[in-house]
Amino acid sequence: MLGKKAAWRNWLSTAMILLLIVGLMLALLALPQPWRDFSFSGIFILFSVILWISILTWPRRKRRAGSLLWNLGRPSTYRALLVVGGLFVFSAILQSIMFVGLARKGFSGSSSIPEYYVSQIILYWSTAIYFFWAGFSRLQLRESGIYYKFGLIKWEQILSYTWEGKKGNTLTVWLKQRLPLFQTRSWAIPLVHKAVIERLLDQYLSRGTRKMRDYIE
Repeated sequence: MLGKKAAWRNWLSTAMILLLIVGLMLALLALPQPWRDFSFSGIFILFSVILWISILTWPRRKRRAGSLLWNLGRPSTYRALLVVGGLFVFSAILQSIMFVGLARKGFSGSSSIPEYYVSQIILYWSTAIYFFWAGFSRLQLRESGIYYKFGLIKWEQILSYTWEGKKGNTLTVWLKQRLPLFQTRSWAIPLVHKAVIERLLDQYLSRGTRKMRDYIE
């Protein structure tokens, strides 16, 4: 659904983030008990709070994005988010069942503290809700920029854009940012919307924004 180059760029950035997370987890696993469980519990709660802040502040962020210019609906690529959300629901249910079983036994035979299991359950359910929320979100062009599942890309943040993919319907934008992570965003756009998006991009992007040559892979 996405162009090969666009998909490869997204996976490369994601892999770098995952490597950093794995490195942090390995460092925490080296800590002695109970500090290891306390550290993981704190991180789980922190991530849960971040997810809920993103969900609960969505109406305000949407208002700040300005009036709606064009609603592109829910991209087909968002289906993967719903699948991930379903997997987290399954994990959350299993973790909840295990916690109830351990609680009935007074956590005898468990090497972890109860707070560790509680924080893990909170994280799993929070992540599941977040992915379902993101999966059902809409891609929109608004007065202040491109509004999608993870936030707003302001017009002035866009360095350049192009159309990719076999059908030439994958919109890819390059962002002005210092860190070489997630410098691009890509969306599979129905061809029926392409002409309108092209017109709006030309209208709202600054003169310094480069339009890269359209091509088909």
